[in-house]
Amino acid sequence: MTVALEPGPLLAGRSAIVTGGAAGIGGAVSEAFLAHGATVVAVDRDRAALERLGARLASPATLELLELDVTAPAAAEQIGGAAAADILVNNVGHFLRPPTLFAEEDREGWEAQRAINLEHVLAVTRAVLPGMIERGRGGSIVNLTTVEAFRGIPGHAVYSAYKAAVVAFGRSLALEVGADGIRVNDIAPDVVESPQLPYADWVEDPERWRWRTWVPLARHGTPEDVAGAALFLASPLSAFVTGTTIHVDGGTKAAGGWYPRDEGGWTNRPLSP
Repeated sequence: MTVALEPGPLLAGRSAIVTGGAAGIGGAVSEAFLAHGATVVAVDRDRAALERLGARLASPATLELLELDVTAPAAAEQIGGAAAADILVNNVGHFLRPPTLFAEEDREGWEAQRAINLEHVLAVTRAVLPGMIERGRGGSIVNLTTVEAFRGIPGHAVYSAYKAAVVAFGRSLALEVGADGIRVNDIAPDVVESPQLPYADWVEDPERWRWRTWVPLARHGTPEDVAGAALFLASPLSAFVTGTTIHVDGGTKAAGGWYPRDEGGWTNRPLSP
């Protein structure tokens, strides 16, 4: 199969839905898809961010801005009716709260985290998937999870559990719809700059040397780093890739708690992590 090697836009003639698609990672995904010839429905509850996205684009005719909270009642049905999508990116997710010990969590907190980190992924996918199957054009579903689905994160046990559930959901769904030519994959970011994680504000200039002790690639990630992985998973370049997770984390998962020493070598017992 040579289509993946042909030059030109990777998503020409394709239609994509991107939730949380106005800013941060979602905004970068929307822009990458548009740059590669897709029409995009960017779904976001932030009207100002949607307007900024539209104002930046040279060809707004290929972009639909849908102001909507994905956790709202009937939101999934509205999203499913917005486009005959070949590509769905379930990007929305959030910590919601500062670190909280599980013994101090309450059901109200669990439910809020379930709605924004898991339930809408199921609902939106269910609203879009039958159309993908019926049109017979194949398709790609990309779910945003997190490195915390693969390692512990104290103070966010419930968040981690729901994000791990997203991974399990995508892996199993990939088996169900593979014969329809629909691929389902996940992206697990870590240390990626976003409105939720403004590392440029948190790490001041005199301390930025520390990135080389925190991340094997010696920097924080950008939304564009994640968008590149999403473009790969949405395009024919990944035609034989399904049921897996791409870790866009600069190597933090591979490092698994190991940190480079200034004097050379590595340690799993840093004196000042």
